[in-house]
Amino acid sequence: GNPSKKRGKMQTLVYSCSKLGQIAINIIILFGFSGPQMNCPGFEPDPSVACTTNVQVTKRVDHEAYQRNPFGWCYEMCDKATFEWDMSVPEFALSICFTIAASIPLYLRLKEDKSKAEPRLEFIGKFWKQIKRRACWQIILYGMISHITFGVSNAAKMPANYVWLNLHTFQHQIMVIFEKFVFFIGLNLVRKYALNISWRKQVLYGSCLVLMFSSMYFIIIFDVWRNAWFYIFTDVSALFMYTLNFLASHAAMVEVAEPGYEAITYSMITTATNAVSPLSAVISYQLLAFFPTLNDQESIATDTPQVRRDFACLHFLVIVLNLSSLLSLPLLPRQKKETRELVAKGEKSTFWGAYAIGSAFTFLCYSTCVTFVTVRYHDVYGCMKILGGGGCSADESSATALLLVSAILLYCYGTNFYLSFWPILKGERRFSWEMFT
Repeated sequence: GNPSKKRGKMQTLVYSCSKLGQIAINIIILFGFSGPQMNCPGFEPDPSVACTTNVQVTKRVDHEAYQRNPFGWCYEMCDKATFEWDMSVPEFALSICFTIAASIPLYLRLKEDKSKAEPRLEFIGKFWKQIKRRACWQIILYGMISHITFGVSNAAKMPANYVWLNLHTFQHQIMVIFEKFVFFIGLNLVRKYALNISWRKQVLYGSCLVLMFSSMYFIIIFDVWRNAWFYIFTDVSALFMYTLNFLASHAAMVEVAEPGYEAITYSMITTATNAVSPLSAVISYQLLAFFPTLNDQESIATDTPQVRRDFACLHFLVIVLNLSSLLSLPLLPRQKKETRELVAKGEKSTFWGAYAIGSAFTFLCYSTCVTFVTVRYHDVYGCMKILGGGGCSADESSATALLLVSAILLYCYGTNFYLSFWPILKGERRFSWEMFT
């Protein structure tokens, strides 16, 4: 019932509050996990316990510290630790539980007028009719396709940051807090000034600027300037632009829901969009299969010309994959008016409605399995390539994971090609650059 020009303000406000909560949690992590037990391999707070002789641990210890004090190195605080204290994982979990418990009374203030519930089968039937509308399944497919391809990242970047930039936990958490804060600022700027700007233009300009800042990592790769704070600046700046992408793809959801079905429609679309994150992780890690020199931190630390070339090729490949997400822009309506016009046309398809729901359900099942297995059986299966890990052993086959990656990319590009460009080849539409703006 909000006026068209004001619609989206509540949506951005909710996401803004969410980011504020995440900032609070990251501040706890910043001060709780920047101590020696979290950042110094093999650190032992109890002097009566001998230092470990495990080679996998000692090879990660600072060489000079180990040589200087071979029997007492584990009692010294290393350079990567910022504070002398540590918070244990149970203490951190307890603080989260306390926060959740403290927020429960706030829910009691929520008030909504009761309405008579529809019979369950009737409700599901009407919801299915809504899913069959082109306006709905097209936005669901856009969200999944664009988030898979734009979500691919350089999996070698984080280990490289630690060996090339000496990035430690304190700096990393500072970066994360800045990212959340910038996201918060970006949401509020969009809420105030950009609610009625074309969503396609927001995604287009935002993506190009993200990739521009991402390209600055080549300066670090080729050792032109390796500085942790320079990296943090480029990463935080890129996230500000990513805000535009995020909000534009979510804003259309509000417009396709029929009265009485807003919550379930919004939940359906956001679930479908969020469920694809593990698929992006699988693609990110499987790209490393083509660059063996980037598979571990020790190899990256050698910093040879070959390592730099491989890193540059991988980074360029990731940028190209991210850029290809813009090919799905024709699936995204330009603004609220165009979305409502698409709804008003009433175009329906049982096949594409089932295709969108089936895709979302498949991705959700995979995402749930990955989350469960990597948490419950982290030590045994968490490293498996098919689950988005880097591999549990040197001889673990990449065939299954590469087959999954091929299927994911075929799904993304095949679906988008059929919906956006096949009608052009058949002469039903004309190609125009305005399809992307």
